[in-house]
Amino acid sequence: MYLKIAVLSICLFVLQHVIRLIYSLGFHLHYYQHYPGSCYQLDGIEYGSQNFHTLPDGKTFVTSGLNMNLLSQSFQAHYKNSNVSGAIYTVSLSENSAKVVKLDIRSDGKSFKVGTFRPHGISVWPNNYTGQHVVYVVNHPAGESDRIEKFHFNQSTGILHHIKTYTSSKLRFLYDVQALGEDSFYTTNILYEHKVRFFMLLELFSLMPWSSVMMYSGETGYQEVITGLTSATGIAMSGCGSFVYVSLSLSSEIRVYARQKDNSLTLQQSYPLYTHPDNVVLDPTTGDLFIGSHPIAYQYLKHLDKPKKFKAASQVLHLRTAEGIITSATELLYDDGDLLSGSSAAVVYNKKLLIGSAVEKLVLCEVSVPI
Repeated sequence: MYLKIAVLSICLFVLQHVIRLIYSLGFHLHYYQHYPGSCYQLDGIEYGSQNFHTLPDGKTFVTSGLNMNLLSQSFQAHYKNSNVSGAIYTVSLSENSAKVVKLDIRSDGKSFKVGTFRPHGISVWPNNYTGQHVVYVVNHPAGESDRIEKFHFNQSTGILHHIKTYTSSKLRFLYDVQALGEDSFYTTNILYEHKVRFFMLLELFSLMPWSSVMMYSGETGYQEVITGLTSATGIAMSGCGSFVYVSLSLSSEIRVYARQKDNSLTLQQSYPLYTHPDNVVLDPTTGDLFIGSHPIAYQYLKHLDKPKKFKAASQVLHLRTAEGIITSATELLYDDGDLLSGSSAAVVYNKKLLIGSAVEKLVLCEVSVPI
């Protein structure tokens, strides 16, 4: 009798989880396309514009050439056949005509090889006095552990020079990074498992709360500052440095943390988004947040498997903030995938909306609606 009850309870639990997951993937959803103004694809980037960091002067750093060990053999074949290579670009949104510029990456070749660079998350620590910014980038080198790469960007020459590689057993399956200083950062571990693809997928779709946020500084080393998260993806920090924002993709929410003097983080707000957020980009002028999201998740999964065969819906959210806390959310754009598939990052600057995607081109829209 008790055995039957136990088996039935387990079956009901599994069924409940499967139904929840199917509902989350969005098979039942439909949206209507809308745009904030005229939109077009920017020339210069062909294979991904996954993440951004925008400086107060409008210069936006863009990562391209995303690939991860989690992705399927079909995607790996697409990556190889298309001769995709990792790169960093800049787009100046302060100019009337935004121009995409590919940065020249230099390295001594010992700890970092440009040929194996597969960038993902990015964050910049600006130094306007020297004109040399520190740029942190998440790197997924093939067959190796994820790591954070540190570069110096010289504004006068436009050269990105590799300085240092950060590796640790505590850096597992990385997604995004947020600069804190010349030798310190936060980074998100989207998964705990980082070696075997089957177990990575099992952890992801089991919605295990094993995701985390790590903090590194040259003084204290690596520290786990947030635990118990589900699929932590993007991370950003307010301009004043007092608040940190973490998007949880499969939890369909964004969390706001107060940053303490010792860089520990205290939860202030959990804000539901009712979509699957990817990266969070801070508006350097207003302090608002922009998020590239995946409103119909199953489309995005199919798109990542076979990018040329399947398209995926794109969505941009505008989150208004007051004193670091999110006060409202507006859908600024929705596209069925005809203009852009798999929106992963977005930002508005100078009445221009820049939208990135995991494996496709970069899109620019004129913003003619009030925001």
